[in-house]
Amino acid sequence: MNEVGFSDEYKALKLRYAALRERVANQIEMFTHLVEVVGPNMKAQYMMLVGQLEHRVYELKTEVNRWKRRFALRQQYLNRGEKPDFMGIEAELDKEFAEYLAEIKKHIEEIKEASLKFHAGKLSEKEASVLRCAYLDAVKKLHPDINPGLPQAAIDLWNQIQKAYEEQDWDNVKFLASLVDGVVSGDVDFAASPDGIAALKESCERLEAKSQEIAQETERVKSTVPFTYEVLLEDEDLVFERQGQLNAQIAALEGCVKEYEELWNNGK
Repeated sequence: MNEVGFSDEYKALKLRYAALRERVANQIEMFTHLVEVVGPNMKAQYMMLVGQLEHRVYELKTEVNRWKRRFALRQQYLNRGEKPDFMGIEAELDKEFAEYLAEIKKHIEEIKEASLKFHAGKLSEKEASVLRCAYLDAVKKLHPDINPGLPQAAIDLWNQIQKAYEEQDWDNVKFLASLVDGVVSGDVDFAASPDGIAALKESCERLEAKSQEIAQETERVKSTVPFTYEVLLEDEDLVFERQGQLNAQIAALEGCVKEYEELWNNGK
């Protein structure tokens, strides 16, 4: 290859490398925002509108099944001609329903967490835009998939930014992002040589693979909970219909529990 051809290939690879870095950085920022912000907020909204009603249904179904089992255990004592051991019956029920009780406790914690997030102060559009730009800049300069071989100080700062973003500690994200330039010396440069071209090609291939990986993972995540709630949450009529169905189930199950309580207290 003559000198002109060599120079053209080098320039083309440099442009491709810069474009790929930009693409992957944007994909990483959007994926992080999707997983750490959009998803949790969507889950919180779902839990407040629908999820807590579903929890109540689950809780009442568990209570109905517990009542049925309570009557069955008492009848076993009577069939043997023995006086029912009510404390023993309750202990047996606690043992048999331990898994269900653990699930109910988990639901309660999820509802509490969702309530805190749902009622927390939201960033304005302008604040969110500034924050995402700051995070994107940090991704471009610190993310290990885009910047291999960074010094330990840069890696530590990236880990701190990631942690703050996951915790939605926006003030800390902005502060840490402001420190990025201080720990990064600049973009990796590739020499205009055969070795430099080989390194550029390898870096481009690595970034292409990463881009495809992020795109595939994004699609996979969008097909899972809580993103599968999106269609429901975007339609107020569907939400209202689902709430009506769940409230009807709750009323019926509460009626069953009341009937079992009355039968038990009457010794039937």
